[in-house]
Amino acid sequence: MAYLIGIPILILLAIVQSTILSNLRLLDGSPDLVLLAVVAWALTKHPRQAMILGLIGGLATDLLSGMPLGVSGAIMVGIAFVVSLVAGRFWEAHFLIPIATVLGASIVYQGLLMVALLVMGQPIDPAYSVGRVLLPSAFLNLLLALPAAQAAASLSDTLYPPEVQI
Repeated sequence: MAYLIGIPILILLAIVQSTILSNLRLLDGSPDLVLLAVVAWALTKHPRQAMILGLIGGLATDLLSGMPLGVSGAIMVGIAFVVSLVAGRFWEAHFLIPIATVLGASIVYQGLLMVALLVMGQPIDPAYSVGRVLLPSAFLNLLLALPAAQAAASLSDTLYPPEVQI
């Protein structure tokens, strides 16, 4: 059931990210909606689903951007895996955990995308990319971290309601 809802949502988020949000930038950075959705779903204690949705969302992101097919998907699967290792223990302990998790995931995601561009032979200036793309993108993702985590928690509660004992 989660895939029937999650896949169209991720494809829609990838479309919005590549069309509308590509024009709304802070310096040269923009929020990564697909990454936010994958991290938020991994925080709701559904790690396997988050990894599969990360692969699909990453492929959709790659199709709509200029990256080779599979780069974003592989990075998001790895991020979902690492986030799922931490999610079960700390997620409900403090409300700042989603913010810290999104910050780390954003930095890793953007950093690995820059490494992928370097491997592809694209000339990039690392200092410029960090200051104008990575940090503004991480900041915009931080602004959206709590709403994304709350939306994922609500969707998780709707799809998987807690069992009631009588």
